[in-house]
Amino acid sequence: KPLVRIIRMRKVPFIDSTGIHNLETLIKSSQEEGIHVVLSGVKENVRAMIVNAGIGRLVGDDHICSHISQAVVLANSLTGEVAGEPLDFQHS
Repeated sequence: KPLVRIIRMRKVPFIDSTGIHNLETLIKSSQEEGIHVVLSGVKENVRAMIVNAGIGRLVGDDHICSHISQAVVLANSLTGEVAGEPLDFQHS
């Protein structure tokens, strides 16, 4: 089982209520399984919408990253990985 799930959102130009609901469901089910969720590549307009919808409080504002490299650094710190060792994460 993964310790961290990175959701890559770089190709998401906007998000509607259905997308927010699905994202919230994924985050809650992951957290129930003890899996941290990190969002990466989140565009500013999408970030504003998901934060406004409460996703920032749910996942943690610091878990919403603008680039995959930030997300991987955060994921490594969450799992206690030693610097330099690659993190195995699922592409979404």
